[in-house]
Amino acid sequence: MSWRRLIAAAALFGAAAAASALVLGGTGRAQASGLPACVQPGGHATLPSTLVRFPLPRGTVVERRQLKYGYAIYSGYVPGAINPVRDFFVSRLPAAGFHLGAGDAEAAEAEAAWSGRGVRGRWKVQAVYGCPGALTIQIAVR
Repeated sequence: MSWRRLIAAAALFGAAAAASALVLGGTGRAQASGLPACVQPGGHATLPSTLVRFPLPRGTVVERRQLKYGYAIYSGYVPGAINPVRDFFVSRLPAAGFHLGAGDAEAAEAEAAWSGRGVRGRWKVQAVYGCPGALTIQIAVR
């Protein structure tokens, strides 16, 4: 390896280390979920066994469950932006055996109905204002 390549590799490694320190907040520990530091999930809830095959984007944190309007609603956070997360659900739900129903997408939110594997419901993601890279997520199950 030439000296120029060695110096370039060292510079690249140094830049990556500096970027990691910035992302990790200088503590050496990132949030396990990959969520930005401006969101702090406060609890933990588990999806029901009927949704064991319901795909969720990597880093999703489900923090609470509530019963409302005949639905069990699981809420939390997902790292990312609206369009990629919407595209995740559009491609991954059918692949996991769920059918997509009517949906809607806007600049700051996306949602759709779904059914399959003996259950039905809706998913919704919404931007967290003032916290780029974080979305709220709700999965309603009936």
